Amino acid sequence: MKFWEETKTIFKNTGMHFRTGVSYMLPVILIGGVAGSLAVLGGTEIADGTIWKILKDIGEIGLHYFVPVMAAYTAYSICDNPGIAPGFIVGILAQQIDTGYLGALLGGILVGYVTYMLLKVQLPSMLQSTWGFMAPVFSTILVGLFLFYVVGPPIAALMAFLTDFLTNLGEGGSGILGAVMGFLGGIDYGGPFSKTQSTFATAVMDIDLFVPLGICGAIVTVPPLGMCLATFLRPKLYTKTEKEYAKSSWLYSIIGGFTEIVIPLAAGDLWRVTVATAIGSTVAGIIAGYFLLELSTPVLGVAQWFFYDKPLIFVLSVVIGSITVALVANLLKSMSNRDIAQLEREEEEEMD
Repeated sequence: MKFWEETKTIFKNTGMHFRTGVSYMLPVILIGGVAGSLAVLGGTEIADGTIWKILKDIGEIGLHYFVPVMAAYTAYSICDNPGIAPGFIVGILAQQIDTGYLGALLGGILVGYVTYMLLKVQLPSMLQSTWGFMAPVFSTILVGLFLFYVVGPPIAALMAFLTDFLTNLGEGGSGILGAVMGFLGGIDYGGPFSKTQSTFATAVMDIDLFVPLGICGAIVTVPPLGMCLATFLRPKLYTKTEKEYAKSSWLYSIIGGFTEIVIPLAAGDLWRVTVATAIGSTVAGIIAGYFLLELSTPVLGVAQWFFYDKPLIFVLSVVIGSITVALVANLLKSMSNRDIAQLEREEEEEMD
């Protein structure tokens, strides 16, 4: 086995492995997003046994399990079928230790790589026949321990620091608070940073502070709407899959209000899209915070529109934030060397 050559090849093709994971994850997040968006139309209090409750449950399942599905098929891209189960389990663990979709992507790559390398180990014939079953077990345990003990603790410590920081900002300086919350909400799309600011926004309602929730509600749809707008303004900068996904995402981004919707548009060009969504969400958060936008009920999507004290400020922050995302994303992509034709050929090969 040519260890270093194979290692270099696997990590050189990280983008392709991510795109494979995203392509298998897309149907899951689409089902979850559409069902969850429709459930919002049933109101803020949904009774058990109703169609709205069923739609809500379907939506929650889709928007929860898309992360381990993405990790599973990222690992599959590296080592074929033996990577699916390890990737799925590592993806769930990444959620449980609050590392979000970024932790799941990292876990998927690592567990796929470790599984691939373990399967290359040559053992005596008596052991070799069972090694194909045991290698994924060992790779899952090794990567799981790495995520739990190495990746998890620093993220948890950072989350605690950010929570304290946001609490102190909440006592004054709403514009600064909006900027910080916007930045956190724009960098990991429902992951630990996003959850820190949204959890904080919900928690301070108990002391009658509603501006943080107003900021949170304003920024949540900015990443997906901004990236959908970006594909409309400069379609040549995006692959066919990205454009088709964006076209189908406009409506349920507005109706459902899920930041996670942007992930398929981010995973294929992670740092550029993340920079754009972080900047756009920060702009939206500053506007919402500066004008003291308040949201009195912790709901998302269409339902939240009726609980803002300043609806025009909400619209203004979302529109300006989304336009900022689109302009920054397209500027960065236009300066990059992304080969769209090559990416589309790889997408076609992955689908065959």
